[in-house]
Amino acid sequence: MDQVHIGESAPYPPVPTSVRKTDLRLGSWFQSRPILIKVLATLGAVAGAIYIAFRLIVTQPGANPIFFWPLFFGESFGYMTYLILVWDAWEIKATPRPKPLEVPVDVVIATYNEDIDIVEPTIIGALKIRGNTTIWLCDDGHRPEFKKLAKRYKINYVSREDNLHAKAGNINAVLPMLSGELILILDADHVPSPDFLEATSGYFVDPKVALVQTAHSFRNHNSVMHDSQGRNEQSLFFDVLLPGRNRVKSVFWCGSAGLLRRSALLDVGGMATYTSTEDFETTLVLRQAGYEVRYHNEHIVQGLAPDNLAAYILQRFRWAQGTLASYRKGYRLAWSRKLPFGERISYFGGLVYYITPLQRAAFTLSVWSLLFFGVIPVGYAGPWYLAFWGSWVGFSLLAVAALERGSTQPFEGVRNNMIALEAFYKAMPSLFTKRPLHFAVTPKNEVDLGGWQSVKLLRLPLAITIITIIALGYRWASIASLDLWGWSWMPPVATEALVIATAFAALESYIVLRLVFKSYRRKQMRQLWRFPVDLTSTADGHPAKTIDLHQAGAGMVIPKKALPKKHAPLHIEINCRTLDGKHKKAIGTLHIKNVGPYSAKGTLVRVGGVIEWKNNASRAIAIEQCYVVEPHTARNQFWARRAPRVPVEFDAKLGQIAGTCIDVSIGGAAFAIEAPKVKVGDEIVVTLQLDHNTTVDGLLEVRGVSEYDETRSRVGGIMTWQSEGWLADYTTLAMVPTRRR
Repeated sequence: MDQVHIGESAPYPPVPTSVRKTDLRLGSWFQSRPILIKVLATLGAVAGAIYIAFRLIVTQPGANPIFFWPLFFGESFGYMTYLILVWDAWEIKATPRPKPLEVPVDVVIATYNEDIDIVEPTIIGALKIRGNTTIWLCDDGHRPEFKKLAKRYKINYVSREDNLHAKAGNINAVLPMLSGELILILDADHVPSPDFLEATSGYFVDPKVALVQTAHSFRNHNSVMHDSQGRNEQSLFFDVLLPGRNRVKSVFWCGSAGLLRRSALLDVGGMATYTSTEDFETTLVLRQAGYEVRYHNEHIVQGLAPDNLAAYILQRFRWAQGTLASYRKGYRLAWSRKLPFGERISYFGGLVYYITPLQRAAFTLSVWSLLFFGVIPVGYAGPWYLAFWGSWVGFSLLAVAALERGSTQPFEGVRNNMIALEAFYKAMPSLFTKRPLHFAVTPKNEVDLGGWQSVKLLRLPLAITIITIIALGYRWASIASLDLWGWSWMPPVATEALVIATAFAALESYIVLRLVFKSYRRKQMRQLWRFPVDLTSTADGHPAKTIDLHQAGAGMVIPKKALPKKHAPLHIEINCRTLDGKHKKAIGTLHIKNVGPYSAKGTLVRVGGVIEWKNNASRAIAIEQCYVVEPHTARNQFWARRAPRVPVEFDAKLGQIAGTCIDVSIGGAAFAIEAPKVKVGDEIVVTLQLDHNTTVDGLLEVRGVSEYDETRSRVGGIMTWQSEGWLADYTTLAMVPTRRR
């Protein structure tokens, strides 16, 4: 066969964007320079304070108050959001894994209308969690096929007569049946890593801790939320803001991927049900009861991001409704005096985010009034205005890039606000009314056809942009007419004010038009995300390689001579790997849907299609490979390159070869053996003899063999440990920024 190149299909390690290099080089450069981040953040705060003071003292006299105050409050609002960002993202401390607890844990999977293709991987992932676990499938959809699914995997199935209080009610219904000390609650699409409890259970040695939240990582990198592989619209929140909030204890539960103390949840009466964001509300109830909430900065759960704009907007509308409702008069838990002031400031940032459209309205109306009618909303618009405004904008943009640490591209917040602009406006009455909120489940497993259907969802920001472009053209045409022919049909305006208004209008118009163009052109026809893999396989007995896979289909590279006539089905066997390094075959029939060239010589072709598995066992093997083994292995390989190696001295066996383990980390190890009986690329089962006569096993992928001393060789590589909790006794396990690539 020709050499097969995987190219862009390399597995993506699910790790925080704030600790690794991203495609945003400027922001990533700041990751390992915390002092510089604080300096720039302070300079931005000072520049903003000077500008706001200048606006109030110098530009207010002589200004029409009808136009001055909306713009001033809009700019002050922007400065306030900057200060809240500085408060939350000032410092990101490492969150090392504490030594895990050996306690019983109930794993609760909440489902309503999701397909089996979404829920089954979550069940398999939950079953692979290392520890004393009991799995509960809580089905508010009352579906017989899900009861059969639970029976097949030998887990508990629970359904209730009504769907009162949606997800919160679903969890409350099963709560009296649970007996574990801890509860892991998972959304239907959130597949946990096998080391979830090893990473998080140790926090509960502190009796005050009621909840540990972890990141929501997303496996479908072709979603509407993703800007590049691994970096998405939620990266700023989960990789920067939440770990930063550990400092001020303002972490809150995000509905899934959270580990809770059962007794604490019972103590506050179960899940809160007043708003549609039961997670945030329950956090506030726990905090007021004196419990603490922590954030563990690792991506140890992977879910699904919204596939298209409609799903994205629906999700943001529900979040906005719930957050705004939590600030209703008489129920302002997030502003309770029982909470520290700094914590309330962080929570207030959520409210501020969802009322940002009011700020945008103030800016837009000010720009329109200036461009169309020559109305300047300030009493002074000379050179000093431009100087102070430019200083504030320049310092704040640089400081924001530093604070966001490579997680968010410039002006991404503006774009995201534009997408949800109409939804946020519709949600605002929730701040004042007391009507019950409807819980709308975010659709999953959908396609994105783009076109005018997507553009229609952006009608409000697009209409605003069209008016702004007309205003710009109208104003500058008048200026051009004055220069060319000496007459103008519009009243004159100060040059400095016109420059600022034009810059603002042009930038926002560009952001919206680019968004509309990309949304129109988006085409995503697959409902299920195909995982990039590199698995040896056979197709009708011929050697092949599987390069992408999920439980319903695959892409394979096969010899051209193996291509059946008239695209007849192929009998395939895919060599998958389990977590302990063993190999299992997933056997099925590939019904070919497409064929394309793959190698330069033309001897290899890529075939893709739908798989009909031989049995449920083969389907489960493929699911475990994609949803559990691939992300776990990729994350361990990331650790192996960056986690510090700790010198140790343990008796070890590499297969049948006796040796000594001389250093370990969560993702790697090195051994001294007496003879170079292994080579790079070998995979060897390893057994370590730890202290206290404890043994641990793992799989070593050899990456290097070199001389160690006169009689022994050093063998090092990537380790996949069957258990990682023991490592907490020997090294600090925490993801931290690094200057190494």
